[in-house]
Amino acid sequence: MWLVRALIRSQGQIFFQRATLSGLVVLLALTVASPCLAGAAVLGAAVQTGVSLLLRRPSSVSAQSDAADGIHGFCGALTGCAALLACGPSTAALTWTVLGSALCALFVRVLERIRIFTWLPMLTGPFCAVNSALNPVFGRWHQDVSAVPPFESIGPLPDLVSGTLRACAQVLLTDHLLTGLVVLALMFLAGAREGLWSLTGAVAATALGFWILGGEPAAAGLAGYCGFLTALALGALFPPADAARAVRLIVPLAGACLTVPLWGALQYTGMAMYTWPFVLTTWAVLIAQHRWARREVTRAAS
Repeated sequence: MWLVRALIRSQGQIFFQRATLSGLVVLLALTVASPCLAGAAVLGAAVQTGVSLLLRRPSSVSAQSDAADGIHGFCGALTGCAALLACGPSTAALTWTVLGSALCALFVRVLERIRIFTWLPMLTGPFCAVNSALNPVFGRWHQDVSAVPPFESIGPLPDLVSGTLRACAQVLLTDHLLTGLVVLALMFLAGAREGLWSLTGAVAATALGFWILGGEPAAAGLAGYCGFLTALALGALFPPADAARAVRLIVPLAGACLTVPLWGALQYTGMAMYTWPFVLTTWAVLIAQHRWARREVTRAAS
């Protein structure tokens, strides 16, 4: 029962949600796109959780508690999704999922030794680093057609609405419109603040993506999903402490918009994008906030 709860909560932690219900909704969103995708996410979460516990003291209460909350499984869940969507249901995808999820556990353990991560959240950084390295290794097994069947329309939708839903779905690395709807419902289920910030970030980044990329919903959705995550993180989870109301509103929105040109710039590197724009933008803002807060404390003490 403990393991089942851990694997379910790992899915919700992709969206910073600890509740078991949130994890179940994420699994629903993945299953809507493809049952294989949900299976890959569960397998990846299981491998990362297991290896993470092996790398820590077996009797460590904190490690077991974090694992039960899905903290040590969500990078593995995303790894499973990345592998399946790149290679389709295959031995290569299975190997990538197991190897990548285990490496995520090891990488997280290494990062825990770095003092900066005592206050700076790792976010999906370990997932991005590990899978950006593994993606070219498994390049010969990449498939031209996604493992998730296309789902192009749920009726006539304005391009901005379609692009925004695709952005919500792309957090789970898929382009399925119904998945996007379920993800958006999840965020409002988590809370009004989480729902509004994630939607605002997705809309703002997608609209900017339309302007930059010329109005293609699928491409704009790709440009918008990191805005979803960045606004959620900076607006709902790590808002600027003791800042004016205007600053608390502007910072997450600006961060969401900054992910779009960063996404465009990273495209030219040829690396697998994953959630790098979200991770790098959020880290930069949080580091700036941390330094500002320390300077203010020093100034007040002098």
